[in-house]
Amino acid sequence: MKIMKKLISLTLVAALVLALSVTALADKNDSITVTNAKEGETYEIYKMFDLTVNNEEEPTAYSYTVNSAWADFFKAPVEGDPGEEAGPGYQYVTINNEGYVTEISDAAALAKEAAAWTGKPAHTDSATVGAGATTAVFSGLEDGYWLITSTLGTFAMAATTPDNENVTINEKNPEDTITKQVKEDSSGSYSSGNDAQIGDTLEFKSVVSIVKGTRNVVVHDEMDNGLTYTPGSVAIDGLTEGTEYTLNEAPTDGHAFDITFTQSWIDGLDFGEAGYVEYEITYKAVLNENAVNVDGNTVTLVDVKNKTQVSFGNGAVSTAATTTTDTHKFNVFKHATGETANLPGAVFSLLKGTGEGQTVVKLIKLNDTNYRVANGNEDGAVETFTTVAAGDIVIWGVDADDDYALHEVSPPTGYNTLPTDKEVTVASGDNTRVDIENKSGSELPSTGGMGTKIFYVIGAVLVIGAGGLLISRKRAGE
Repeated sequence: MKIMKKLISLTLVAALVLALSVTALADKNDSITVTNAKEGETYEIYKMFDLTVNNEEEPTAYSYTVNSAWADFFKAPVEGDPGEEAGPGYQYVTINNEGYVTEISDAAALAKEAAAWTGKPAHTDSATVGAGATTAVFSGLEDGYWLITSTLGTFAMAATTPDNENVTINEKNPEDTITKQVKEDSSGSYSSGNDAQIGDTLEFKSVVSIVKGTRNVVVHDEMDNGLTYTPGSVAIDGLTEGTEYTLNEAPTDGHAFDITFTQSWIDGLDFGEAGYVEYEITYKAVLNENAVNVDGNTVTLVDVKNKTQVSFGNGAVSTAATTTTDTHKFNVFKHATGETANLPGAVFSLLKGTGEGQTVVKLIKLNDTNYRVANGNEDGAVETFTTVAAGDIVIWGVDADDDYALHEVSPPTGYNTLPTDKEVTVASGDNTRVDIENKSGSELPSTGGMGTKIFYVIGAVLVIGAGGLLISRKRAGE
């Protein structure tokens, strides 16, 4: 009987040990998959709460307790000791007297607070999304409650349990975005494109959208060779450089400038229900001589682009926002009345504007038939051009929306000067041909009085009469 009792006792102890081992030694077959993950970003996972269940096969009761590595994060305040503050996560959970976590009041806020906590332990696992991949997978996990963070600045919470071992989280990947426009000087309105003359100062406007939880937000502005950035022209919705952002006007990446938003400022923003804030960025650039391309004797117009992107996280970038600035050309066809050949030797100046505000547009001579608008006080600029017999004179780099006129400084030899300036309306299609007819001069007719012929006749009569008188006198003297 005693032996039987001992056997039963040993059996019960063994059963108890086995039962305890089933609860304590939880399997590591759970997984969490993050879908819609961002290529190149790194996701990290932390175990915040441990989980025990009453039955691993068919659990009906769950007990969550704070993982020891997160004890300080969820630390309760000490009564009577105001210097002993609660942990940053305490306000988001309810922990009963036995130490069980019974409720989470705001999982999203808890995740953000936990991700920012400087005392958090090393991550349990990490996963970097490879090229072309769209998921981040964490496998070999125990049952528990997990925090997932990413270099995008997004956070999530997920629980793995015996009856929910393979959890999927759809990462919405809220992204920072940017839009941009350029001002049309003729209307004062902003759009994705405009027309301009070489030397004009262009005004750009970008709107950056910064989402809640984002990290490492940098705006990159890239300009084609046809644009020259105006230093010191960047302004951002009343923000202060050096406090809310830093400006690099000479980045090594070839951009015109980079704007880096201060992380502490972003963390303190009120994103409201929308979950994002927007800020307007304005700046200026000059349309330069590279808006017209010269390759030997071939001259072409260039669509000048300004591209802006915002990067965030671990190098993720938004869709680029781009504007296009066009400049234009027109032909000058100088000819004699009724002729189709070009008339050489006429000297013209190009005028811009109307009335007292009219000014001479300086030009750069590219070859005998092609001239380009000068970029400011560019070396070699001239104020006139001369027509040639070889073909039309082509003026490159003008604005399709401006008022122009051609003033004839001097006509070809033997031709009359134009009585008035020739107005020029430049078509955006670059097919404008200004037809200028020159009328030749002629001998002016004599009008009024007797004219000069009468004096010639009288003179001839007097000469003949004098000769006859001289002959008569000689005869009489004989």
